[in-house]
Amino acid sequence: MLEKEDNYQLELFSQSKDYSERKNLTRNSHFLTFIWNYEKTILIIIGIVITGIISFSLGVDKGRRLSSSNNNSRFDFALMRPVTAPAESIKEEPKVKEYIAVYTIQLASYRTKTSAQKEAETLKKKGLPPLILSKGGYAVLCVGSFSNKEAAQSTLSELKKRYQDCYIRRL
Repeated sequence: MLEKEDNYQLELFSQSKDYSERKNLTRNSHFLTFIWNYEKTILIIIGIVITGIISFSLGVDKGRRLSSSNNNSRFDFALMRPVTAPAESIKEEPKVKEYIAVYTIQLASYRTKTSAQKEAETLKKKGLPPLILSKGGYAVLCVGSFSNKEAAQSTLSELKKRYQDCYIRRL
């Protein structure tokens, strides 16, 4: 009978040995699973960063191509260019150069064009030529057209009394 008990106890020890091996295997498999999930996360982040870099590079390249090939004519009015008479009159008269007015005084910005037009009427009554520009959903109220900043400076000092934040800007 003693032998049976010893065998029984040996079986318990042999099972505990198998159990500890299984426990180590499950610990290792949890650790390996954790590492594998961590590696997946890092690989996903690296993929997102690489995609972002490629998209940015393609956007910069496209922007360069557009800016070098497309001469946008809507910005040409801000450039100072000499205005000359037709070729026939040049022979008769000496060449006269006139410069397009490129400076104005910005007074205020309004959300609606009607508000800007009401203020423009007030300025017309005072003898100032108003100009309303549209920019980004706003109506920008400007006064005058000047060939240089010095010419606009005297009008600006007069307008600063009513419009504190007014300034000289290019058209």
